[in-house]
Amino acid sequence: MIAFLLFLSAITGFHFPPSDTTHFLLVPLDHHIKNARKIEISYTLMHPYDKQKETILLIEDPLDKYFQESIDMQPLLDEFNIVHIKGRNEADAILQIINSSGEIDWAKAYQLLNMDQQARDIELIRNALTGNHRVHLLGFSGAAAYLHYYLGLFPENVKSLISFNPLLFDLQKNLNLINPSQCLEAIPLENASYLDFLWYNNSENLCKEQTGTEYIDLAFYFYLKWRFLLPSLVEADKADIAQKIRLFEHSYGLTYNAASNLLESKIAKWMMLESHEIWKQFERIPFSVYGVNYDRGLDFSGKVLIVGAVHDKLLSRFCYDVLAEFYLNSTLLLIRDGHSFGKLGGSMLHSKLISSFINNDIQEKVTVYQLLQDEGLLFNKKDRVRY
Repeated sequence: MIAFLLFLSAITGFHFPPSDTTHFLLVPLDHHIKNARKIEISYTLMHPYDKQKETILLIEDPLDKYFQESIDMQPLLDEFNIVHIKGRNEADAILQIINSSGEIDWAKAYQLLNMDQQARDIELIRNALTGNHRVHLLGFSGAAAYLHYYLGLFPENVKSLISFNPLLFDLQKNLNLINPSQCLEAIPLENASYLDFLWYNNSENLCKEQTGTEYIDLAFYFYLKWRFLLPSLVEADKADIAQKIRLFEHSYGLTYNAASNLLESKIAKWMMLESHEIWKQFERIPFSVYGVNYDRGLDFSGKVLIVGAVHDKLLSRFCYDVLAEFYLNSTLLLIRDGHSFGKLGGSMLHSKLISSFINNDIQEKVTVYQLLQDEGLLFNKKDRVRY
């Protein structure tokens, strides 16, 4: 069963087939410098843009891409304009600037690749593509965190946000919530293997207190045995600057000015180690770090759907409860799954869920709810026995 679930988890995230309808847009190198030079970024459409359809924006996140492949978005292509934004992460102009001296300037790298720059790129693409019409935002994990930041900047330009397991470590830190992977800290995993294990694991009882390590050891054994079914995980390329920026942003959110017990988290240590070049620069000459302004959610009148996994081993599921309170018109849907949403991806119900929410189709919402219930995926907060 564990092997089967691990197999299903290999199809999560968001994906649609390659397309030759790739478009390019010039955006400022630095949105905070007046008359800054322009660089080219790209976005992709599966079909020519149709003004009669609602538009969904997705953004690629280097950390999400590193760990998993994607949910098939094909069922939604006929109904919506789906825009896949690659962003500035692979822009040659940026790579040349930050490496102009022959050695990477990590402070400059953060200045040009942080979530604020990415969000402002999204806004220019939205405006250029839709003619200033409002759009729907759809994101998973790290990409969802981007979109919560974007929504705080431009709430008037968004109709709705669907956020799957937004990886907002600062919420966990600021709320002083227990690290959900705390019971796994004794496992001798090295480097990214630890984060990889937590990303995919959806075992319900893995972190029950006072159960010993037998079940944890068994789960890890199956993980190692069947890992070949998952998207390939390799050590990060030293040149993958954008990924290090994301690891810095996540580790900053989880650790900076945090309580000492959070600093002992193995996941925090790994992320800090993998982004140590940026941390070293930050500690030598501190620079401003961007984070989500949650209070701005009160300015957003549109709809928000937060889909949270109750067995997430990366982020406490109570973060999703709190996040939903920052929006006036929010719905929280809790799913019995791990961070990668392997079970939800295997059910193939994600497209029906997305469509029913965007279209506000009440009957379809009821149908999806019942199907999720039939699959045993819905979590009821009153069901304390099974949680």
